[in-house]
Amino acid sequence: MHLQRLDLNLLIALDALLTEQSVTKAAQRTHVSQPAMSGALTRLREHFQDELMVRVGRSMVLTPFGAGLMPQVTELLARVTAVVTSRPGFDPATTDRTFTITASEYLLTVFAPLVTAKILAAAPGASLNIQLRSHDHEQRMAMGHIDAALGVGGLTLPQHPCTPLFVDEYVCVACKDNQDIGETLSLAQFLAAPQAMRAMSRDNSLTLEDAWLQQQGYVRKVALLVPSFDTLPRMVIGSRMIAPMQRRLAEMSAAALPIRILPHPAAVPPLVAMLQWPMFREEDPGSQWLRELIVDTAREAFGEPPALTHGAQAKA
Repeated sequence: MHLQRLDLNLLIALDALLTEQSVTKAAQRTHVSQPAMSGALTRLREHFQDELMVRVGRSMVLTPFGAGLMPQVTELLARVTAVVTSRPGFDPATTDRTFTITASEYLLTVFAPLVTAKILAAAPGASLNIQLRSHDHEQRMAMGHIDAALGVGGLTLPQHPCTPLFVDEYVCVACKDNQDIGETLSLAQFLAAPQAMRAMSRDNSLTLEDAWLQQQGYVRKVALLVPSFDTLPRMVIGSRMIAPMQRRLAEMSAAALPIRILPHPAAVPPLVAMLQWPMFREEDPGSQWLRELIVDTAREAFGEPPALTHGAQAKA
């Protein structure tokens, strides 16, 4: 395939070079020799009349032109991949397709198991690769490496389509034996109580609940930070701590742990679970089937989805 003297293999090499910013790593990624990748870089430089990447110290960095090309090349190859892998129809009963689904930690616990059961029952020959949302989520979506992303409102990417699944709210959990509080929790008690919180340390972001409290000027007493939401209920057992978390996750924990669920005393906005998918998979029959199944699963489990609204939210 030739596109004005630039063949498709060179576009693949260009994508690898711009992404890896290393001839050696680009060669490894595309399974070619390093001399072959060096030759590809030379031809690309001649074609674009730009160095694309240059050495600065011990590293290679993209030129401004190369940096500008990167998102365009990534999207182009993703669209080409979607075209060449498309099929005229999709039959879940006979497919052996592998679907990759990413999910936030919260949705991985409260929703992904329901989706998994539905998919494998309807498509017994299919395979699922369910992963936590990663730091390179945007790039993986752009490259078409994800079939469906389960996230929370405010984390969706504006360039890709999405639809709401269900709504949840923040509550507080405490040990059943905690004598400091009753069946309700005042705002003053909430702010004074030692709290266990989910730490979003990797990117220094905030939970929706924490961002809301900061916007209101509230300062809480943080006694413990933990790496996951589902750890919080266990941590309050036998202590005076309380922990803010999502109601659905709290209810799952309360079925097995000696904890109480209390209404959150602050007017924290509800969080909305969202389904998102790469824009170039919009017409893919397999992806359409997957999206419909996910939406139907959410509707069966949690009722009709909310209307799609726009607005920034913090992480949940």
